Amino acid sequence: MGTKVHIVDCTIRDGGYLLDKNSDPAFIKGIFQGLVDAGIDFMETGFLQSKVNGESLVYHNSKDVIKYLPADSKNTTYLGFCDNSRYSADELDKCDGKSFKWLRISFAKHEIESSLEFCKAAKEKGYHVQFNPMDSISYTMEERAELVRKVNVVKPSAFSIVDTFGAMYMTDLESIFRQFDELLDKDIMIGLHSHDNLGLSCALAERMVELSQKSGREICIDGSLYGMGRGAGNAKTELLADYLNKHCGTNYNIQILLETIDKYITPILKEVHWGYDLPMFICGTKHSHVDNVNHLKKSTDCSVTDIFNVIETLTPQQRTRYGSGYSKTDFSQLDKCYEEYKTKKV
Repeated sequence: MGTKVHIVDCTIRDGGYLLDKNSDPAFIKGIFQGLVDAGIDFMETGFLQSKVNGESLVYHNSKDVIKYLPADSKNTTYLGFCDNSRYSADELDKCDGKSFKWLRISFAKHEIESSLEFCKAAKEKGYHVQFNPMDSISYTMEERAELVRKVNVVKPSAFSIVDTFGAMYMTDLESIFRQFDELLDKDIMIGLHSHDNLGLSCALAERMVELSQKSGREICIDGSLYGMGRGAGNAKTELLADYLNKHCGTNYNIQILLETIDKYITPILKEVHWGYDLPMFICGTKHSHVDNVNHLKKSTDCSVTDIFNVIETLTPQQRTRYGSGYSKTDFSQLDKCYEEYKTKKV
């Protein structure tokens, strides 16, 4: 094997959106145990949030996670997750090695400075930080270069390429990876988190493995069991593991991954849905947040073509719903665009 490649499984966290962050404890423990037994390198444990309302997957600090973790973590490292806007370093307890040792901080472009401060504080508390800028392709080359410069000063353990809206093509990945690889300090791992709106998640992951083997950069790639995740879902952990076993000399236990999917994921397929479909394709090709499409599906009688045309009338910022001062629960502009479209259509 050449350069080290790690799998980060996001089933419990990204898949947790589909279960309103409130999975059955037996489901959580079963997924964790299966991933540990299969030899998956990293595993997200759920959501760190300031507001905790009793959901099983939402934690106030690292101690809340311990009740779900296997007695023997074997070779798996646990990873906490938080959005910069929903959690703060002040609430984070010191790392004592009994729970997650890594912390993933996700942030929007207008949150860069506060996220860098969060990263420094988390490191001071003993955590390895994986720094995840949302929607990497929305940055210009110059903006990405400036962000990398700042990241090199703070020095997280990993820095990710994040395809928030499933809008990334192979050329996008290659361009961003090469820029990061050239500018980022060599001891910082590069990660990839993608969504499958364009059906490319696993292909993007495989291409990044190829690029890393040529460059010598250590990387980590996100996936989830059966691709479980909001909207179009994610790269599939079992496919990534099989590919790495065949091409990179890893030894993940595919049979255990299949057994875990069969026991815990398959039974919930009648209750929750994720994966590629035409509305999710619209999210990807129009670089739009899944909430826009879901709102139109629930509140109107839009056809797929109508959804495509209405989303197209939104500005880039309105499509992503991540701009500074923009409420992700306010669909008034979308509703206005829909009414205008409906009037013109009639």
